[in-house]
Amino acid sequence: MKGIKLNVLDFLSKNVKPATGCTEPIAVGFATSVAYNALFNESVVSSGDVISFPKNAPTFNTNQLVEIKVKTDKDVFKNAYAVKIPGTGGQKGIGIATAMGLHSDYQKKLNLFNDITPELIEKAQQTLNSNKIKVSFMESKEKMPHLDIQVSIKYLIENSSRTSLVQIEDEHDNITRIEVDGKILFEGSRKLPQKEQGEFPKSIVELVHIAESMTPQEREEVYKGILMNKNIANEGLQGNFGLNIGKNLEKMAKMDGSYDSMVMQVRIMVAAAADARMGGAKIPVMSTSGSGNQGITALVPIAVISEIKNIDYDKTCKAALLSHLITKFTHLYSTHLSALCGCAVKAGIGATAGITYLLDGSLEEINNAINLVVANITGIICDGAKEGCALKLGTASAVATESALMALEGIKIPPDNGIIYENAGDTIKALGKISNSMVKTDNEIINLMQLKYKGT
Repeated sequence: MKGIKLNVLDFLSKNVKPATGCTEPIAVGFATSVAYNALFNESVVSSGDVISFPKNAPTFNTNQLVEIKVKTDKDVFKNAYAVKIPGTGGQKGIGIATAMGLHSDYQKKLNLFNDITPELIEKAQQTLNSNKIKVSFMESKEKMPHLDIQVSIKYLIENSSRTSLVQIEDEHDNITRIEVDGKILFEGSRKLPQKEQGEFPKSIVELVHIAESMTPQEREEVYKGILMNKNIANEGLQGNFGLNIGKNLEKMAKMDGSYDSMVMQVRIMVAAAADARMGGAKIPVMSTSGSGNQGITALVPIAVISEIKNIDYDKTCKAALLSHLITKFTHLYSTHLSALCGCAVKAGIGATAGITYLLDGSLEEINNAINLVVANITGIICDGAKEGCALKLGTASAVATESALMALEGIKIPPDNGIIYENAGDTIKALGKISNSMVKTDNEIINLMQLKYKGT
């Protein structure tokens, strides 16, 4: 069929990535690690999206640190404000993530906290306790907010100070600037949504066709995410993380007789995965469109339903890829983080498309399932990453499953209902306009969070 050809492996490498912990504080830690290594180098080696330095930096010494300034856009600040950082024993926020970045390997990008030891956590805590890390958020100078992280380090080397600056924009590992003492060592390109829109398929029918045309190598890559996110869901049920929403849903379902319901099974496993991730589990998840929680919502329902229905590997992989693709399609028409909860709404749309396809739904039924999700949970707001996200992800995954099942029974939202259009692609674009119009709401959410934490 005609349309934009998509390199699926390239799409997966750029949009579907493993990450340990919440991606916003991890990105700050990554930027900090790069900034520290930059202090000891005069050049940068770059190849595609990968950067490296000719010289290795020495072990960080808090006594030589003058100060670190971390500035982020408001939504990164919001998302990283109260989320637990893996391996820290429950510590939260940007400060400890920044300090950990000083002791981590920048070459691991969003997995740089994977191998951090208790000894290094203790050193990071000492750096945090020195009160030399200052965190603030920036007012956006652009009409539409975008992901923006800037980390500046002033450090004493042989009794004279050097200052480095690293900037990350648009995606959590997309470095756009590295400076040392005002000298630019590296400049990268922005990854603008408008440009991505132009390079991405324009319709749901195209995305379904891409999913149906998967190669064995593409299926292998997609299946890694299914296994990874199923693993953290099992960990959430077995361990003690966050609010233990998944475990409590399981207990309640067994008591009231709803445990064998497919909708409840999905809800339990998704909530458990979110419990573990938001509760600081040192286990990677496969993210999608820049979010690990979106990855959980997009993939875990497909993994659960595939197992319940004994659906074959090929079909499961195609459904999972479709979920990724539809989530990305929705993401491209909304801001990177906004007042709308992308982990519930964006990924919920992707999940319901994947579930409907998994259960042999037609293109029309996939269309109707998406519209049902939008009609149901569009109003869920994002008030930052934290333990309570397990509630939203559990709810969204249940709605995604219900919507798929209802669509398969012929239920359809009429296009005269609210923001719903006949074509689900148009509904998604309308949803994006709502998301992009909620900048004032987003600012008020952040203001309320700040006032609460300040005790006023």
